[in-house]
Amino acid sequence: MNSMTYTYGIQKLGDLADIRSGYLFKGALPEDASGDVSVVQVKDLKAGQPIGWENCARVAEGRLMNEARLRRGLVIFSAKGSRNFAWHIDDQPDFAIANSLFHVIDARSPEIDPAFLAWQINQPKAQGWIDNASAGVTVRNVKISALRDLPVVVPPIEIQLKIASYESAAAAERRALKALIQNREREMRGIAATILSGKTT
Repeated sequence: MNSMTYTYGIQKLGDLADIRSGYLFKGALPEDASGDVSVVQVKDLKAGQPIGWENCARVAEGRLMNEARLRRGLVIFSAKGSRNFAWHIDDQPDFAIANSLFHVIDARSPEIDPAFLAWQINQPKAQGWIDNASAGVTVRNVKISALRDLPVVVPPIEIQLKIASYESAAAAERRALKALIQNREREMRGIAATILSGKTT
């Protein structure tokens, strides 16, 4: 069987998506446990893990927050600091915004699937490009103007959807395996506590 080589098009991210900054709070985050709005912060997220809306700080709805509201299909990108990863929003949060340490990416082109886009941004090739774009900066801050120039490989949409599905399944498997390991470690700590206490049951 002859092998086949496919060449996919490459476009700049800015030609595929609109990019805006997250919501800017003036001063400290005005947390309000009874507030209606969840605020996504970098400290709430881990690469490869889904967004845990229930763990986000809450605030009262403020000026222009509705325009900054997150919805299913958007991608948020951590622009500041050393961890510049992307997360695809695959569910619909009640009312949530991302703070200004994020850029919000809205894939407007039908040529690109947002889940695939987030996956690609997190791959070593794109991460290397982001590293180079931020070289020489003491405190890394990936500007929107730089992110618009990020080269994005655009395979046929059916391939994008397949890759996004594989990634979702792999992430679920990683979470299940992690939970299993943690459960086994708890069991072993319990056994150790019993055995090493010298007590018998």
